[in-house]
Amino acid sequence: MSTTPKELVDCASAMLATASDEAAYRAVCSRAYYGAYHAAREFHEALASPGLVGNAKGRHEQLIAQLNTPTISRQNKKFVRSIALGKSLRLLVTDRVTADYTIGAYVDKATATKSSKGADTLLAASTVP
Repeated sequence: MSTTPKELVDCASAMLATASDEAAYRAVCSRAYYGAYHAAREFHEALASPGLVGNAKGRHEQLIAQLNTPTISRQNKKFVRSIALGKSLRLLVTDRVTADYTIGAYVDKATATKSSKGADTLLAASTVP
C-alpha cells in the first residue's frame, strides 16, 4: 500500500499534536517537508512544460528551482502558484535539513509548528485546480 502527500502532511500534524521533545519536533519537520515535497512535485509534473533547473544540484534543489522558474505562460494561473510553491518549499527544506542533519541546532515546537502549517498551506495550494 502506498501513501499520499496529504497522508504525510496529516501524519506530521498528528505527530505535532503529541510531540513533547526535540526528537519529535525534528520528526515533524521531516514528515511535513516530505509531504509538501511530493505535493509540489506532483503539481510541477502536471504542468504543460517543466521549469528551468539552472545550476541547481540534487532533486530537491532542482524541484525548487523549477518551481521558481516556470516555463509556462505568465497568463497561466499556475505560473504565479508555481513560484509561490517554490518559495514555500524553500522554507520547509531549510527547517528539514536543520532537523535531519544539524544535530547541534535546537529544533523547538515553534519550528515544528511552522513546518506543519507550511506543509498544510503548500498542500492546499498545490491541489487547487
